[in-house]
Amino acid sequence: MNIAVIGGGIAGLVAAWQLSRRHAVTLFERQAVPGFIASSVALNDTPSGLRIDVPLRVFYPGYYPTLTRLYAELGVATDPVDYATTFTDGEGRAYFRWRNARLGAWSLPYVLPQDVASAQGRRIVQGALHFQGRARAALADGGLGAASIGEFVAAERIAPEFVEGLLLPAVATIGTCSREDARAYPAAVIADYAAAGVARQSVRRARDGADAVAAKLMAGITRVQCSAGVVAVWSRRGGGPPPPPPPPPAAEKVVVQRSTGEEAFDHVVFATQANQALTLLVDAAPDETAALAAFRYRALEVMMHSDTALMPARRADWSPVNARVCAEHGHPESTIWINRVQPGLRDAAPLFQTVMPQSLPRDDSIIGHARFERPLVDAGSAGALASLKQLHAQPGRRVWWCGSYAEAGVPLLESAVRSALAVAAQVESCAARSLAGP
Repeated sequence: MNIAVIGGGIAGLVAAWQLSRRHAVTLFERQAVPGFIASSVALNDTPSGLRIDVPLRVFYPGYYPTLTRLYAELGVATDPVDYATTFTDGEGRAYFRWRNARLGAWSLPYVLPQDVASAQGRRIVQGALHFQGRARAALADGGLGAASIGEFVAAERIAPEFVEGLLLPAVATIGTCSREDARAYPAAVIADYAAAGVARQSVRRARDGADAVAAKLMAGITRVQCSAGVVAVWSRRGGGPPPPPPPPPAAEKVVVQRSTGEEAFDHVVFATQANQALTLLVDAAPDETAALAAFRYRALEVMMHSDTALMPARRADWSPVNARVCAEHGHPESTIWINRVQPGLRDAAPLFQTVMPQSLPRDDSIIGHARFERPLVDAGSAGALASLKQLHAQPGRRVWWCGSYAEAGVPLLESAVRSALAVAAQVESCAARSLAGP
């Protein structure tokens, strides 16, 4: 079959790579390079012209089993990284810190006496233990239901120092959303994330970054069109006259319109955000419009820079990850100390990547700047996922959707890859049925 995949993030790359094994696949990407690597930054003053992923992409196998298997199949080498974290207030004063002891693939978070010297620090630890025990028990007996994380911690009377000072900032950092968005996260999603081994397994990253992953995937794709200029997608019936009796119906085609012309395909897979797909699909049916419009997004920005002012006030408090939490801002600011997670920069001048900055780094320190939108997870998105699955189950479907928003859980690389492989399997099933005939 002739298939188009629109969007070159990791979902689009994986869907196109998987479908190219048996079909002619064209990947359309609006950027000059695939979106998965479009925002990466080259450090030209390093000997090898090292590139840094923006945003930095890490994973741990327990919550990312599909991504882990994909990397193994592609031959992508991965390395453990230290993701210990310092939490500071709006003035950069540290109020809590947890560290990592790593042994091979295993990781053990711990705190030192000075990390819990304050009453706030002790209450955070007590709240963490209380939350872990109650969440694990509720997850085991199915007691979480549809409760949000905010509702769960209120019902369980979890220490507010832990909830406001660590839990919600951590969820907001992982999901790149506001603290109020984090409060609306389904409690079951957060409990699943914690239970998958984040406190036991080392966080890992692709050794050669996203560029190496993208290169391996693109090598298996039939045709890649960057700077594609896709402006619309719609369905039509096409093809030549039917063969002698019995005359089958004309084959339905899906048209991809670009600024340079039109091209018809047997199937089109949208590997874009849901809101972007809705804009491009000009003849969307009412049920398609309702499902795609139900997914909500939050804007975020990521800045690469060398400004130490965005780090904890005391150098001794610097960690690989540093979260600044203050009441004046609805979202936490997280700054990654790149030198601690990128081996090639261990001895270089300090370099940082700040996600959702509360204040801008100095102009002369900025190396790169990228803006994104991330899907929100709440009760509404759970209903939208159910609607999306119903659409995909419709007979004769030729338009599909995948991406980090299109699978349950925290919208990360894992859900993006899982949804891409699931859609590829559904397209394959449609192909097999069409070959089998009525």
